[in-house]
Amino acid sequence: MAAGLGLAFLTVETPLAARLVTGGLAGSGQLPYAAFLWVLGLVAGAAMLVAGTERMAVIVASLRSARTGGSPVALALAALPPDAVVVRGVVPQDGRPVRTVVIGQFGAAVVGELDPPDRLRRVDGSWQARTRDGWAPTEHPLDQTARDAERVRHWLNHGELDFVVRVYAALVTSDVTIPRSPLCAVITAEQIPDWIEALPRQRSLNDGRRHVLVARARSAVALSGRRQGA
Repeated sequence: MAAGLGLAFLTVETPLAARLVTGGLAGSGQLPYAAFLWVLGLVAGAAMLVAGTERMAVIVASLRSARTGGSPVALALAALPPDAVVVRGVVPQDGRPVRTVVIGQFGAAVVGELDPPDRLRRVDGSWQARTRDGWAPTEHPLDQTARDAERVRHWLNHGELDFVVRVYAALVTSDVTIPRSPLCAVITAEQIPDWIEALPRQRSLNDGRRHVLVARARSAVALSGRRQGA
């Protein structure tokens, strides 16, 4: 980008370029050649500017993708087998979005993630979340993930489905001091594939019913996006 701008500036603004264009060398018969160099300089500068802009866009996109899609949790979810479908941002019953729902032969699994320390912290056994007005008390992340799973379970089993779906919950964190509960497991990002694989298979959930679950979850994501746009 800098080279393109520099070349265009030298072609248009320097005394040498102005002298060539105005015929300063016309006596030597080089005026057509000077005009050709002037046009070539502008075209080359514009081409370099466009190429540099495109390259910058690619770099910015790759950096953004690395921040959003290259996290340990995202990589672990991407390593799941094809029969385990990951749906992000499901909104059951017009409520708060559920960050990640995995649908497979086991039913559905809610995968919660512990927010980074600049957004969530633990003080004397209680949890605080950062808001616009500072730190405020918030729900235990383990309880929040279990509650999200219960919301998904109620949404799936009290809707239009004619079958029962089992729903599991796990909080992903590297903090080994957080104990698991009967309603929610505590695992690391690297343990996600093994945890999903270890979930008991639901025999009543055939391929057709799993496709229905995936479609229902994805429609909830699309519906939430339309509401936000409205």
